[in-house]
Amino acid sequence: MDDARRFEALFQDNVRIVNAFASARLGRDAGEDVTSEVFHAAVVAYRSGRADEVTTPWLIAVARNKVIDRWRSAGRRKARAHLIQQRDEAISFPADWADDCRRDAVFDALSAVSERHRMLLILHHVDGLPIAEIADAFGQSDASVESALARARQSFRRHYRGEQAASS
Repeated sequence: MDDARRFEALFQDNVRIVNAFASARLGRDAGEDVTSEVFHAAVVAYRSGRADEVTTPWLIAVARNKVIDRWRSAGRRKARAHLIQQRDEAISFPADWADDCRRDAVFDALSAVSERHRMLLILHHVDGLPIAEIADAFGQSDASVESALARARQSFRRHYRGEQAASS
């Protein structure tokens, strides 16, 4: 099979996976942009004779790096603009948040929260990073990350409940 056909097969097999990964972390519009960037990087790799390196894990690794780059860029733009002053009580996610029938509502709620809140929710609840590691990565105190995460949960819950009310 020639490179063009191999690439087309790779694209067809992975475009939804890469887009879902990026969109869950950045929102739909930015997720589509990252998906495009990932497959552009794949084309560059193919053209430079590294087609064998381009696999599903390679695509996800490139997507993850591009997501992190966007988070860092957004973080720098808003750096220290609004440190959370008050610690809010943690609010847990709804018990059914990961059910297949609730997935669209969860995705929409994640898309509706601020970029910073989405980043914190994904890093902590989806990727499983502890608060201390998130705080260290962004040069913030554990307390400020805990407080921001509490606000992120509140925002998520507000949007999630609104989505549920609208669809009932």
